[in-house]
Amino acid sequence: RLAAAAMAVSEGDLKTRVPVAGKDEISRLSQTFNRLAQSLETQEALRKKVLSNTAHELRTPLTAMQGELEGMIDGLIPADRQHIGSLHEETGRLKKILNGMEELAQAQASALSLKKRRIDFALFLSQIASKFDATIRSKGAELKIECEKGLNVYADPDRLSQIIVNLLDNALKAVGNEGRVTVGAVRQGAEVLIEVQDTGTGIKPEGLPFIFERFFKASEGGMGLGLAIVKELAEAHGGRIEAKSEYGKGSVFTLHLPSQ
Repeated sequence: RLAAAAMAVSEGDLKTRVPVAGKDEISRLSQTFNRLAQSLETQEALRKKVLSNTAHELRTPLTAMQGELEGMIDGLIPADRQHIGSLHEETGRLKKILNGMEELAQAQASALSLKKRRIDFALFLSQIASKFDATIRSKGAELKIECEKGLNVYADPDRLSQIIVNLLDNALKAVGNEGRVTVGAVRQGAEVLIEVQDTGTGIKPEGLPFIFERFFKASEGGMGLGLAIVKELAEAHGGRIEAKSEYGKGSVFTLHLPSQ
């Protein structure tokens, strides 16, 4: 069975698994084989998804660039500073899309490579918050930290930082002058709940169910990948992310993480 399954995987059938029975060397080998096949299937699915999404997103700027270049070749559009500058902007957009897709792909694959450790969350939050000092001062906004004393979180610090930074960045973009962003964290049963709440513009009710979808934009600007990346990273940790919002009054994003 193992030999036949290995042959099937080598021929591209990544859904192949072998039954596991007993606790001897063959059963352990079977378990290892199944984990290998699962990992290969996951990576292949991610590869196809990234290729499909990348092709879709690159088509628009490439079409615009092709149209302008053809116009220049035909003499309908002058090859002056203004139009060359327009082409340069589109190349910047292409680079931004590719960087975003790479970041999303890494988030999707992160469940296979998380390096978890115990984190003093109050200290962790204060270090992240310090990165936003300039933005907060420029907007006249307020950032408030409310963290349960002695709270520890078991997570990959780099990936958790990526989640919090994304949520804070969105919240600070949403609030106007003298707005307020509050980050709270408490232990609740077998979970740690981390909330990022803002008094900003909020999200329209019709858009709220789709905000974690790839390329969905609740407002102008951005690529619509930030919250999709947050969702992937939360699920990689065995957790989840949810949002509540009242349009015109603000939003609350709640990250649920296993406490162990």
